[in-house]
Amino acid sequence: MSEPIRSHGFTALGPLHEALAKLRGWAALGFSALLGAFAALAFAPFHLTPALIISVTGLIWMMDGARGQTRWGRALFMRGWAFGYGFFLIGMYWTASPFLIEPEKHAVFIWMPLIALPGGMALIWGAATALAGTFWSASPSRVFIFSVFMALAELVRGHLFGGFPWNLFGTTWSPGGALSQAAALGGVYWLTLITLFICAAPAALVDTRDARGVIGRAFPVVAAVILVGFGWAWGAQRLATPPVMSENTVVLMDAGIPQADKYMGNGEKVLARYGEFLRDIESDPNDIIIWPEGALPFDLLANTYALDVISAYLGNRTLIVGTTRRSLDGAEGVYNNSIAVLQTEAGRAELIRLYDKHRLVPFGELPAAEIIPFGHSLSGLLPGAMQQMAKNGFEPGSEPTVLFPRDLPPFISLICYEALFPEITRKAGPQRDQARWIVVVSNDAWFGSGMGPAQHYAQNRYRSIETGLPMARVASRGATAVVDAFGRETARGQRVSGDPDGWVSSVVRTPLPAPVINADGIATTPYQRFGPALFWLTLVLFSVLAFTSWRR
Repeated sequence: MSEPIRSHGFTALGPLHEALAKLRGWAALGFSALLGAFAALAFAPFHLTPALIISVTGLIWMMDGARGQTRWGRALFMRGWAFGYGFFLIGMYWTASPFLIEPEKHAVFIWMPLIALPGGMALIWGAATALAGTFWSASPSRVFIFSVFMALAELVRGHLFGGFPWNLFGTTWSPGGALSQAAALGGVYWLTLITLFICAAPAALVDTRDARGVIGRAFPVVAAVILVGFGWAWGAQRLATPPVMSENTVVLMDAGIPQADKYMGNGEKVLARYGEFLRDIESDPNDIIIWPEGALPFDLLANTYALDVISAYLGNRTLIVGTTRRSLDGAEGVYNNSIAVLQTEAGRAELIRLYDKHRLVPFGELPAAEIIPFGHSLSGLLPGAMQQMAKNGFEPGSEPTVLFPRDLPPFISLICYEALFPEITRKAGPQRDQARWIVVVSNDAWFGSGMGPAQHYAQNRYRSIETGLPMARVASRGATAVVDAFGRETARGQRVSGDPDGWVSSVVRTPLPAPVINADGIATTPYQRFGPALFWLTLVLFSVLAFTSWRR
């Protein structure tokens, strides 16, 4: 039988600490799940970081109670798992949207995104809290222990089975704001580690030790306040100058057709709408036009009529467009999710550069058979791939790279899911240092109209902060916008008159911001130069601080 909980420290918080630490059974699981669900408000479109601080503090206090139980490992695991389940369910409920595009086929499997996905990812957090319990102490050391193990859990989540680093703790800070600039120093995983510590620090104000003394208990909070203060001051200084524009102009175009209608024989209708944009939207001969991922519901490069329409209106401009591409290899062919760069030669739109998506979406674009045993059976239950064309999934491209179209600044291509991964923009081939901007094309129509598109856009903006490169982003029924090298939005698409019923177009013409260039003419940041080194150094520092402040 566990001993009664007695809280010591800041008197006003003692009763709350005792109440949370004493929770058992279903009450503990239910309240942990509520805390996790509340924490989801800390991310786009809300960015209510105090919700994350309250939730993490509450979880640590519940871990205090669990650690005192006879079967403490199980109790800690279940609290961490329940917290994660609530967090992932509310933060990523939009993953159910693809199952509702053809509900007659897939609605019966909606338990996959609403139960299996959040429950599966929550296992990582459950394991992290259980492992943290092995080194748990009533002293302030538990704040550092929690931060270390949860940061490692987030690193695992970002890489396991291809990775799904959605709503990493570091992205709670509004991108383009002062505190988000810390990602330029150590990347989003380092910012996640620091954010975990900041959110966990208030938990140290109360513990179960009989020892008196306010200073020791307040130390993590004081350190967190100092970190926030210095981080804000450094970031504000970094943002003191307004965005600097380059000589290039981009025109972002999204027809905004609903995903449910896209593959219902509307190919000519979609093509006609983009043709109207090319013809009617104000533009100059040297503009760079960008269309979203899978802009047309067919293989553009194999459709001579579509190429004729583009040739008739493109002129001397350049078109960057996302398209499914089929190459003949075997009976069914091989499909790639690609970015094509087209320019007009002798009155004809010709392909001059091509990028095939390297990091494919597990269970969506990458066949389940290549991820887990019996995947062939599972993939038959899931909604079709991104464009409902590659029935057996897509073939990944060889590697991330920088494209060098003539008369254009070199750019890094990212297609949808790829823009979640900082290592792609940081390691985009041997010519990475010559990149001057990032192009992101996406099909956010899969995400529905809730929090999903806003979360995706917010996370994409961190790639600009990390690299010092501006970004042009075109997302079907998502945020179509231009972002400068500090993650600040400089222009956003607006609706154009003439949309068919249910369509929501988004178009903008704007100068492309300039990259952050060092004395050697290279667009770079500390993270770009040193990678995750600061993450590992800080992890070691927190581990040392946990050891030196540890008490049984």
